[in-house]
Amino acid sequence: MQIAHGRVDETYINGWRAARILCSAGLVPAPGQYLLAQTRTDTDSPLPVPVYSASATHNGFYAASPLPVAWTPGAALSLKGPLGRGFNLPPTARKVLLASWGGSVGRVLSLLEACRRQNAEVVLLAETAPEDIPLAVEILPPAALPEAARWADYAALDIKRGQIESVLASQAFSDSQPILSGYAQIFIETPVPCGGLAECGLCAVDTRSGVRLACKDGPVFDLSEIINPRK
Repeated sequence: MQIAHGRVDETYINGWRAARILCSAGLVPAPGQYLLAQTRTDTDSPLPVPVYSASATHNGFYAASPLPVAWTPGAALSLKGPLGRGFNLPPTARKVLLASWGGSVGRVLSLLEACRRQNAEVVLLAETAPEDIPLAVEILPPAALPEAARWADYAALDIKRGQIESVLASQAFSDSQPILSGYAQIFIETPVPCGGLAECGLCAVDTRSGVRLACKDGPVFDLSEIINPRK
């Protein structure tokens, strides 16, 4: 883990990329991982902000939406990371399902470049999808999940922690009625202010192995660990 400085180079509105952040190559988070970031003028927000990658770029990365509106081009950042466990796209995956019920479709779209490198077909399930997504990505509504899940050999899901039970139950994710035909992972959106250092428990997640902390054991988990967790 590194602690260093970066800079907001450009910002974007109404897209899956919120900003381009310039930083050293060692600070660029892998898909699903995060950095903790603060500007030197963040007096109204003393806690650092988790920043996730939407895609890599020269001399840094594109950060997934959303980011603080006060982060304008030229803002200097203090960055710590990369932190957490990210997505693990299997090298054999050729049919990839990306689905987002969270606050940022960009977090699952960070896998697009890896999918392109291994010639994988990609389906995105989202309520709304940004216009600048590559044309090769098929976009479907969340209601198409059962059919898309049976088609995919890898699925990456993005869900807010408070929605886990309702989303998984409503979509018939269970041992007795599985609809995912392949390996699946789930990004759990939750506050991660301490970055795994304080073990404050704010990001606690129930899993089959007991309570885990999203800040260091996640924020990406195998879906099989989240279905029917041990209470």
